[in-house]
Amino acid sequence: MEKITQKNHVVFCADIGTTSLKAAFINIDGAASGRLLAFTREMYHDTGIAAENASMWEAAFYRAVKGLFAKLPAVSVEALCISGNGPTLVPLQGGVKEDASPLPPLYWFSPRYKPPAASGPSFFLPYVAYFRQNKPDLYEKTGLFLSCQEWLSARLGAEPVSVLPTSYYRPYYYDDSQCAGFSLDSRKFPPFAPLGSIIGRVSVEAARVSGLSAGIPIVAGGPDFIMALLGSGATAPGLVCDRAGSSEGINVCVRSKPDADTAEAHSLRVLPHAIEGLWNVSVVMPESGSIFDRYRLETGQQDVLYETTLRQMLDTADGAGVIHPVLKKIIDEVRRALETLRRAGYPVHEMRHSGGQAKSSLWNRFKARACGCALLVPEISDTELAGDAAAIMLALGETGHISGACKKIVVIKERISGSEQVAMSR
Repeated sequence: MEKITQKNHVVFCADIGTTSLKAAFINIDGAASGRLLAFTREMYHDTGIAAENASMWEAAFYRAVKGLFAKLPAVSVEALCISGNGPTLVPLQGGVKEDASPLPPLYWFSPRYKPPAASGPSFFLPYVAYFRQNKPDLYEKTGLFLSCQEWLSARLGAEPVSVLPTSYYRPYYYDDSQCAGFSLDSRKFPPFAPLGSIIGRVSVEAARVSGLSAGIPIVAGGPDFIMALLGSGATAPGLVCDRAGSSEGINVCVRSKPDADTAEAHSLRVLPHAIEGLWNVSVVMPESGSIFDRYRLETGQQDVLYETTLRQMLDTADGAGVIHPVLKKIIDEVRRALETLRRAGYPVHEMRHSGGQAKSSLWNRFKARACGCALLVPEISDTELAGDAAAIMLALGETGHISGACKKIVVIKERISGSEQVAMSR
């Protein structure tokens, strides 16, 4: 790991996942490589299930900070940024400081009210509407709904805000009109703050518990999807991010929003990009990595190293090119997604591979050949954390635009050619 000096700009970045919190010390200055100084992952449960309440995220955060300081005790952290799974919400029954939120979060996979299309495109309000409908007493007692990263940031000393990735995203969050359409009180939602702005400073109490310095800036971080796009460096038209973990999405950055007929005909997911004025066109595979995880569980290999299981599966291939059915199922899904994008007018020749799957060099090589598509592997494969670092660079004035911060922070460590395709039997 890189030696820390006073000239280094070291920041703390964390991402609240569904089952674990990832965190890192990242150097936003100095050499173009070696930016990831230390990394940790803190599970909420040994069983790998979602946190029962928001206080478990906070406990994992403090464990992560202490774990990183144990690895690099001489580090001086200049700022922090937290991202999180969305559109998860925390119902606050009291003030941020007093309420550690024992209520279960309204997770992105929680039940939600299914409104008519005329109700608006908000990702968040259907979950709150379901909460109000089924737990009216708790809804009335709730003073504020915050996203997971906004809640944790506020616990550390930030103002309670809702972080808006770009102005294009406002309809996907909330406004007075949509709140009225869902019969919700708009006063229960905080004011907006732009991504990459300073929303507060670490409190004396949070500093005492964590070891971070009191008064360092807390920077507004967005939902994991947005931060992962930024941290992959897919921030210009034509660049592609393959965000691959338990689920997977192939995301193409485009200049113009495709028309509704094209999007519907090809079942494309179309959203504003993390860069103002651009759009993200994607195909989502909801069970990509979870297929592999289920296989490991069913065969009693959940405690075996990922690479060991994968190597055994690849070694079962015979001379005719027959591969393990689990791997074939995953790759077939990716191939279909690439073909869907091609037919819609978005051919993909190379893509930035990010997320948990990107950490396996063995899988990266196999996937590139099997799909006939080159993979670019970033140095920081947990690209949410790289996106957080880019947001901090913007907040500290290291760059004038988030895309410029991404260009500085994202380093591609390897390009794996997809020219040698793997034959796969039907």
